[in-house]
Amino acid sequence: MKIIVHGPAAGMDWRNMIESWAPDQPVDIDDGDKAAVAWARVRIGTGLATLVEDVAVREPRSPKAPAAAVQASTRA
Repeated sequence: MKIIVHGPAAGMDWRNMIESWAPDQPVDIDDGDKAAVAWARVRIGTGLATLVEDVAVREPRSPKAPAAAVQASTRA
């Protein structure tokens, strides 16, 4: 995920570290870090940042069969 933070601004980032952003500073967010993505979405929602590139779309996983069903099918 990529955002542009419209600074100058300062505050807590997704790692709970105090950060200072320059005017229109690009920030790269790790798509796998749920806390970082949530932090970025809040900043976008408040107008402090603009979305440049959203989280990459993942392929849906096929649902796994429950273990009991798999065991029952192997006994038959």
